[in-house]
Amino acid sequence: MIPQLPQTIDQQTANWLTLPHQDAGNRPVILYYWSISCAICKEKLPVFLNFANSERRFFDIILVHVPRSASDLDGQRIHDYVLKNNIDLPVYLDQRHQMKNTFRVQKLPCIVLLDRKGRVRHIQTGGNFTTMLINQLDALRYS
Repeated sequence: MIPQLPQTIDQQTANWLTLPHQDAGNRPVILYYWSISCAICKEKLPVFLNFANSERRFFDIILVHVPRSASDLDGQRIHDYVLKNNIDLPVYLDQRHQMKNTFRVQKLPCIVLLDRKGRVRHIQTGGNFTTMLINQLDALRYS
């Protein structure tokens, strides 16, 4: 599915709420870690989605839902939220925290940038898009 992700990540269809486009791959990747129970994540998600719309021609962008409680494992609840908010990006359900642990994500929301070869180029927690993030994106966009 997304060849830039480590092979340890289980990319079976069952782990995707919304599958990546068939042409995904061979581009840098932006992973946005969030949870339906995270108030800050939900507050910052529209800002990220607006940002993602302007960057999607340069990057593969994936929303990674990380459960923080038992109620966060409810796929239907997440699906309803995604539909209600017109989210049209791939959504990976990190039910067993594989993606979170692989990239050592500690806080939500979090953005992880991967280059074309799947190497981590930047990790940023919190919902603000800083100059550092923008500079990293510019460096990856044309690499």
